[in-house]
Amino acid sequence: MFISVIIPTRNRAKTLKQTLEALYRNQPAFGFEVVVVDNGSSDNTADVCEIFNNPTWNFKYVFDAEPGLLTGRHHGAAVAGGEILCFLDDDVEISETWFGGVAEAFSNADVQLATGPSLPKFETPPPGWLELFWEKHPSGGSYCTWLSLLDLGSKPMKIDANFVFGLNFCIRKTALYTLQGFHPDNIPATLQMYQGDGETGLTSKANELGYLAVYHPNIKLFHLIGTDRLTTDYFKKRAFYQGVCNSFSAIRLKHSGKGPAVVENNLGRKLARQVREVLSKTKTLLFPQKDRILRAMLAAEEKRGYTFHQRAFRKNASVQKWVLKPDYWDYKLPA
Repeated sequence: MFISVIIPTRNRAKTLKQTLEALYRNQPAFGFEVVVVDNGSSDNTADVCEIFNNPTWNFKYVFDAEPGLLTGRHHGAAVAGGEILCFLDDDVEISETWFGGVAEAFSNADVQLATGPSLPKFETPPPGWLELFWEKHPSGGSYCTWLSLLDLGSKPMKIDANFVFGLNFCIRKTALYTLQGFHPDNIPATLQMYQGDGETGLTSKANELGYLAVYHPNIKLFHLIGTDRLTTDYFKKRAFYQGVCNSFSAIRLKHSGKGPAVVENNLGRKLARQVREVLSKTKTLLFPQKDRILRAMLAAEEKRGYTFHQRAFRKNASVQKWVLKPDYWDYKLPA
C-alpha cells in the first residue's frame, strides 16, 4: 500500500510546519509521500516546505494560486502517486497511530472512505457556550461540525460517509475519480458566489452509491484551534458560509431532478434543538438570554448566506454555469 498525504495550504506557515513535523515524526515503514499544494501564500510557507524537501522523504511542493480549496485537493490528487489519498488540513497534528490506522482500514478492499477521531487542541480554553455546538452520534460519540471535530469512541465502525470530514479525509483514488471529485470550498469572501458544498457533495454521492465508509479510532489527529475561531464573529462567518453551501446543494439537487431543495433555514432549528438539550440537562440556566441571541444571530446569518447565493445564481450567468458544472476537475474560477 502506498499513501499520498495531500495538504492544501495558504498563509499558515506556522501550523503547516507543525503538521509536517508530526507526519515525519510518525512516518510508517510502508511507502508514503507528502504533497503540499500552496494556494498562493504570501508568508514563509515556501521556506517551511524547503525544510522538508528531502528526496528520501518523498516530499512534493506545488504552487498554484488559483483561489479556493479545490486547487489543493484536485491539483494534489493529479500529482499524487498513491492508491490511497489522505487529505489533511494545514492545522492538524496526526497521532502516532494515524498511518497504521489508515493502512488497517483500507486493508479491507470494500472500504472506499475512512476517517478517525479529530480531537481539539485549543490555543486557549474554549468558551462555555461551545458545548451548545456539540451533537450526539448514534454510536454514543459526539461531533462538532462547526470546528470539524469528531469523536465516535474506541471501536472501528461503519459510518455515514458525510462524517468523513475534510480535515481528515481518506479515500481510494479510484473512488475519488468515480465520484467526480470534490465541489468548490473555502472560496475567498470576494468570490463567495462561487462557494460550493466542498466534500459534502462527494460524500453524499458515496452514500447514494452504497460506498463503504468507516471510522477507525487509530486514524486519530488533533485539530489546532486558534483563539480566533472561538469567537461569535467566527461562528457568524461559518453560519453565512453554511447558508451558501445549502443553497449550492439545493440548486444542484433541484436541477438533478432527484428531490426538493434543501431546507433554507435548517441551522436555526438544529441549533435550537441543541440548546434545548443542553438546558434540559442543566440544573441552572446557561445564560438563556445570550443563548437565544446567539441562536437567532446564527440562524439569521445562515439565511443571509442562502439568500445571497440564490440571488447570485438567478442574476449571474457565470454563477449558473459554475454551480451546474458536472464536475470541478477544471477548477479555474470564471474570469
